[in-house]
Formats: sequence, structure tokens, C-alpha cells
Amino acid sequence: MITKKIFSLFNFHFSLFLVSLLTFFSLAKPSMVPAASLNLFSYGVFFLGLLLSACFHRSRAFFIILILGLSQLALTVHPAPDGAFRFYRLVIYPLICFFLPLNIIFFSRVKERGLLSFWGFARLGLILLQGFYIALAIFSHDAELTTPVRYAILPPPLPFFTPLPQTALFLFLAVFLFLLRQGTSRSYIDRALLAVLLAAGAAFHYIAVPNAVPFFLSTAIILLIIAVMQDSYAMAYIDELTGLPGRRALNQELLTLRGQYAIAMLDIDHFKKFNDTYGHDTGDDVLRLVATVMKEIEGGGKPFRYGGEEFSIIFPGQTAKEALPHLEALRQKIAKTPYVSHSKGQKKKRLPKRLFVTVSMGLAENSDSRKTGDMVIKNADKALYRAKENGRNCIKQ
Repeated sequence: MITKKIFSLFNFHFSLFLVSLLTFFSLAKPSMVPAASLNLFSYGVFFLGLLLSACFHRSRAFFIILILGLSQLALTVHPAPDGAFRFYRLVIYPLICFFLPLNIIFFSRVKERGLLSFWGFARLGLILLQGFYIALAIFSHDAELTTPVRYAILPPPLPFFTPLPQTALFLFLAVFLFLLRQGTSRSYIDRALLAVLLAAGAAFHYIAVPNAVPFFLSTAIILLIIAVMQDSYAMAYIDELTGLPGRRALNQELLTLRGQYAIAMLDIDHFKKFNDTYGHDTGDDVLRLVATVMKEIEGGGKPFRYGGEEFSIIFPGQTAKEALPHLEALRQKIAKTPYVSHSKGQKKKRLPKRLFVTVSMGLAENSDSRKTGDMVIKNADKALYRAKENGRNCIKQ
């Protein structure tokens, strides 16, 4: 189970982090990259991330990006040569290493709220409170304020491979395991947080290497920007209930079709009666069940949620005759797949232990008289009504 989660999490976002890591090490002399240019780029990415996350109403990404940018500012705006280096290592660095993973795990659990709402201001206040604590430690020159952060959990003789304080190191590990256990069932922003944590950890680990902090923290922000765009795309094109591409995605797909293709319209039989009898929650579960089976369709079919209890399937490069066997296999598979209720209480009629549903389908292909995708869908819809009139649980052309 853990291996499966690792494989699913370490895909796109982790791959981008890995590319950035290899890029960093491929530079023969990282210090040769102008620090001013890299800082300018990183702060440009920072403000772009704030702008996009605010425009797309992704407050969690907004606040994490804000924290990453402020962390870079604190670690780079005051270089610490000579005598100031010891104070820098004792105060600023351990506090930022400690607070950042805590913020990541916090914002991985909270819900999206408006930036200008009460909750938005409360979360901003929490960030400012951390900044106030760091500023207090800096200007008071009181290293005791960081004593809990610099606490040695393991015996000092144990050789550590990283400059991170032990407390922060174990905190990074705990957050890493938590995000790993959380899995991929949530938004793209949640999926990106594991790679964001690793990028921040790399920035802190290579703190002594010139340009490491702006390089890796800007990488973390870029990962969040990509996740914001992915989430926005999913909201626009993916049906939230079933996980299938929605009507807008179908319209986009129709514009790309060329040559021969077939389209099927699918409708769940007696769905309204089913909904009225067992309740809308059970109806939603059945829609998810049918969509799950549809995702496994063979023959190159692309399923979409058309609306309500209706679905569409496009078969690019196939005739109706070629698509028919795959649709028949799908129809039989849906009819044989039971819905098993795990609900203890129902407002409507009590559900049987195993409930089966059937679907009716209409199939059409493009031709000289049906040149556009909309015309093919209309003909498939007419065939669907013939299937219903013919007793349902069948396919008509």
C-alpha cells in the first residue's frame, strides 16, 4: 500500500523537483550564476504565484507562496559573514526551518477560504505572528528564544549529514510521512505539497551553497503555480462528482475530431425513479459507479459526463460497427457490477444489500449528412431514445 502511494505521489510534481535538483548539480559552479539575476527571477516568480493564486481563489496556495517568499527574504536579504554568521545560524535559520514544515502541514488540512474573509485575515495574522516572533529574536539578540527549536533530540556525537537543527529535521520527516499517508485523493495543490516540502528542505540543506535558497524556494513556488493551474483546469473541464471529463471538455474534444469517428450516448435506466426511491446520495453513488466502469472501456473510447444521468463516449478513428462490440461489453459489465450500500440510514426506502443498474445506449457515426460532432451527438441521442422505447438495457444505432 505504501509502495503504491509513493509511486502515485512521486510522479509529475516530484519529477519536476528532481529535474530542478539535477539542474542545480549540473551547474559546474552555482556561484557563477549572478545572485542578483537569480533573486530577481525568484521574486518575479513569487509575485506571479501570489497573483495567480489570488485570481483563481486558491488561498492555501497563496499563503504557502507568501511564506516561501518571506523565508527567502529572511535568509538572503541579510548575508551573515564573519561575526554575524554565528547569530544568523542561531536565530534566523533554525526558526525558519522549524516554522515552514508546520505551515505546510497546517495549510494541507484547512479548507479553501476567501482571502478577504475572516478566515483569510486570521491565517494572515498567524503568518504575521510567526514573523513577529522571528523579528523579536533578531532585534532582541536573545538566542534563548530559539532554544526549543535547537533542542538536540539525539546525542550530539551522532554525525548528522545536514545543517538543519534536529528538531526541524524530524519535523520535516514527520510532515513528509503525513503527506505521504494522505495520498492523492485530494486536489493538485495537496499533491504538490510533498515536492514543495522537499524543495524547501533542499534549500535549507544547501544553505551554505551560493544561490541554493532562491533556486529551490522558487522551484517550490513554481510547483505551486503549476498545481493552481491544474486545479483550475480540473474545475473547468473535469466533472467533480464522477471524475470524468465534463461537457466543456467534450465540446473541446469535438473540435479536434478529424476523419472517421463514432459517438455513443449513454443513459442510466429509470434513474429518476431510482433517485426518488433511494435518495440523491445513493443516486450520486450510482453515477460514480457507472463512471468508474466507463473509465475501463476498451477500443480507444473516451468517456465524458454529458449531464444528469447521461454520458457520452467518443471513438476516434472508428466506425459505429467497430465501436459496437466495445459498447456491448461495457453495457454487460455495468449490468453485472453491483452497487453495495454502506450507509446505515436512509431517508428514503431502505436499500437492498446489492443493487444492479442497467444502461441504454445510442450510437452514431459521422457521414456526409452528419459532418459535425454536434450532428453526430443528436443522431446518437435519437438512437438512445429508440433504445429506451425498445425496452432499455440495449444499444441502438
